[in-house]
Amino acid sequence: MEVLDRPRHVASEVEFGADELQSLMRRLHAWLPAFFSALRRVCDEPSNVSAQALEQIAQQLQAESDLVWGAPRRRPWIAVVDGARTCVDQVVAMMRSYLAAAGARTPLEAQRSGAVAQSQMDAAGDVLDMPITRWRFLTDLLAAETVRDRFAHLLQRAVQDFDAADLTVLNARAEAALASVAGTAASSGCSVGLQYMLQRTAITAFGDPERFDQIVRTSAELMSRDSGLLAALAASPSFASDVEAAVLDLYDAASQAGVALSGQIPRQAGRALVDVAVSLVEGPGQIAVIGLCTGSGVKSREYERLRQDNATELLRSARQRPEMEGLLSGLNGDLRTAQAHRMLRYTDSGITWQTKSAAGSMSWAEVCEEVFLACESVMGCLIGLMHALSQFQFSVYRSDGYVDLGLSAQDMAVLALQLSGCTDVAVETSGRAWTIRLTTTEDAQLTILAVTLGAFIPVSVDLVTLLADRDGRVDTLSGPTSLLTPFRELQDVDGDQYGLATLRFQCRWTLNGAACVNRIVARVWVARQGADALVEGVQGIPRLRTLRDFARETDDQELGDSLTALIRLVRLGGSADQATRELVDRLRTWAISPVVNRPV
Repeated sequence: MEVLDRPRHVASEVEFGADELQSLMRRLHAWLPAFFSALRRVCDEPSNVSAQALEQIAQQLQAESDLVWGAPRRRPWIAVVDGARTCVDQVVAMMRSYLAAAGARTPLEAQRSGAVAQSQMDAAGDVLDMPITRWRFLTDLLAAETVRDRFAHLLQRAVQDFDAADLTVLNARAEAALASVAGTAASSGCSVGLQYMLQRTAITAFGDPERFDQIVRTSAELMSRDSGLLAALAASPSFASDVEAAVLDLYDAASQAGVALSGQIPRQAGRALVDVAVSLVEGPGQIAVIGLCTGSGVKSREYERLRQDNATELLRSARQRPEMEGLLSGLNGDLRTAQAHRMLRYTDSGITWQTKSAAGSMSWAEVCEEVFLACESVMGCLIGLMHALSQFQFSVYRSDGYVDLGLSAQDMAVLALQLSGCTDVAVETSGRAWTIRLTTTEDAQLTILAVTLGAFIPVSVDLVTLLADRDGRVDTLSGPTSLLTPFRELQDVDGDQYGLATLRFQCRWTLNGAACVNRIVARVWVARQGADALVEGVQGIPRLRTLRDFARETDDQELGDSLTALIRLVRLGGSADQATRELVDRLRTWAISPVVNRPV
């Protein structure tokens, strides 16, 4: 059959978006039974009529392939178009294998082709679902009525993509993913991975994540070439606030472009879209360009002067360098200049513009492509910049940064608990206390949920109480928020993987009125830590002092005395007195005592 020749992939004027995808899926689901019915007729009753009917069915699929491969691959529908192409290719491959089996010359050839066709058929379900899944994520983002809903969609998708059980795991995996992309790990505590994860998740919906990763990798390398100039950039008085504003502007730009897509982009909405394109050049784009030019050593002027330069001229200068041109795609300096001189004209179908050096026109679909492409380019460069700057412990991360997105601490607490598998979450505030009601599973660890909340509880809240419905039984976990602070700081101040911070927290927080960890369990843990520190000799004394401070905090006089004796033994060695040795022996006895501690 001619249909088995190489696909034509004729260029098409059809914009492939949500409606086209749904229509394609309906046609493919209807095509499959029609194809198998025609194939059976050819095999059971071979004739020119049945062969022609089968060829017509096959040509229908070829037409679908031409449609999706000819459709423009434009943002924000790239993932939808790519998914549709993969889907159609899978069905075409399956059809070819079944036709090969039907036309095989020997039973062995038929068996082999049939086995391949069956495996392709088995995989077809997942492939058919893929573009639908991508489309739903994108439409959920675009249709979200509130910032909270949009942010929730991003976080939920990120949790799935990174296979993370909660936000703590998500943050760790995001840092590891960024290190893999950039080639080096960002400095601890700068939270560049968290920014990378959120932006890449959004770009997975509307852009090209592979290109985004390449921009992050290349820009981070370019911006690290001149560490002296990069350090001066980080130290500039206005730089940190400008970077923070640029990240927020990018989030707003993507949101505004998404709103424009909800309709057919008439002139009024189109004007707003062009404003977004221009603002990307003047704001976030200028920061990205300055970062690239300064970090790579191309420009050495101080930042406070560079930020006053003409954004279009800076962009043009950077694009003259081959290694930077591809990193800045989508930023349209001509649009900015034309708008500034009132040389832009708007129609229902698009825009035309004219400057001293250029003139052109764009459809609204092309304008959308440029806006989303610019967001992708600039955010990749900003992530690369923040990664490069992390070597100086530079960070724009703020624990309450969500406020700038229009989210409250209560919103973030609800999102965090929902991502951890909780339902029916409600936050009640009273003075300096929060009460959080939730439903979770019988085996859920409430202390882990409390630690997850620590990143979002404001400093004005002193006490948190969780009322957790676990399979019909309501458990009450309560305690001071001050003990959650170490987990929020992202720096392990005790150097023991948050071990002591966790023990301190669980000794003072209560479950149904009783301490989460009793004194016996605490003593055993501390005693074992003391035994480990003893091996280090005098180098272990700071750790022993920290453990002794904990004993005093918890009013455990006996434990404190034993740790004091252990410090004395380390210092005096064989000259320590008998009383000291007896106290140390008591500590050793605790260290080898068996305990049972059920996580709560």
